[in-house]
Amino acid sequence: MDFDIRQTGNICILKVKGRFRSDRVPEFDAAVISAIETGHIYLILDLEDVPMLDSSAIGAVVNTLRLTKQAGGDSKLLNPSPYISKSFKMVGILSLFGVYTSEAEASAACGTN
Repeated sequence: MDFDIRQTGNICILKVKGRFRSDRVPEFDAAVISAIETGHIYLILDLEDVPMLDSSAIGAVVNTLRLTKQAGGDSKLLNPSPYISKSFKMVGILSLFGVYTSEAEASAACGTN
């Protein structure tokens, strides 16, 4: 798994690539915390290139939502793969997130462009 991180204004776009498993959760959590601590309270999680994730990774994504909300922001999902959408729906968390097909839409939902 790899990350691409872009920050603009108070938004951080975190593109996750590859299999998202428990061994990568600490690195993911550190990136999220760093973004929030530097004022990027809106996280857009681009999950288009994530073919699978395990339960620890699902927990990390839910924790991201909790942390951003505590900071006064929010977390959005961008282009989740069909597998990710189905997994999140099965465990009952898909409805907790705004899900978007374009970065512009996700950014606009954060209150900025």
